[in-house]
Amino acid sequence: MSEVTYSRAVFDVPDEAAAKRIILTPEFGQDTDERWDRETPYLVELIGNELAPGRDKLLIDYGCGIGRLSKALIAAYGCRVLGVDISDRMRALAPDYVQSPMFSVVSPHLLHTMADSGMRADYAISVWVLQHVLNPAMDIGLLKRAMRPDGGVFVVNLKGRAVPTAEGRWANDSLDVRALLDERFKPVAGGELDETVIPTETRQITFWASYTS
Repeated sequence: MSEVTYSRAVFDVPDEAAAKRIILTPEFGQDTDERWDRETPYLVELIGNELAPGRDKLLIDYGCGIGRLSKALIAAYGCRVLGVDISDRMRALAPDYVQSPMFSVVSPHLLHTMADSGMRADYAISVWVLQHVLNPAMDIGLLKRAMRPDGGVFVVNLKGRAVPTAEGRWANDSLDVRALLDERFKPVAGGELDETVIPTETRQITFWASYTS
């Protein structure tokens, strides 16, 4: 990362359509809409199997974007969801997309304040997010502080890193996100994503994992 500069500008989207394109970029023959339609219900079911989010329990959707998974999780399990996202524009778009009184969205800075004040969530998810953050150890630490003891955590991530830069490319700083997660949480299960949903080329460079806090 010494020759590039971290920038979150790529997430400052003008509208919902642009947000969807950056949340789920076209990958190996699947466009954004196909990924959205195929991947979302699959991940919601996988999250349900791993975390069993209960009705009215609080789930943090860390890096929620416009609330793709938040909306589907509320519909499927009746949980309350606190979305967290670094992008002002994503946070502005999310309430209109989710359209549920069971959903609110805040910045990581505000989540930090809420955790300091004693708020604790029952579950947390972070899907296609930690690969992009500047300091994954800090974000994982924030999630740890915001979780109740033995809360459930679910992550989908690249095995490598794709950090957005001002130079217009995605950089790999070689940080091991899975190792950082394993240091802060207790691993429960993990593996590759379903080959019938996720293209082989994507499956080979990604992982899913569940934890308790």
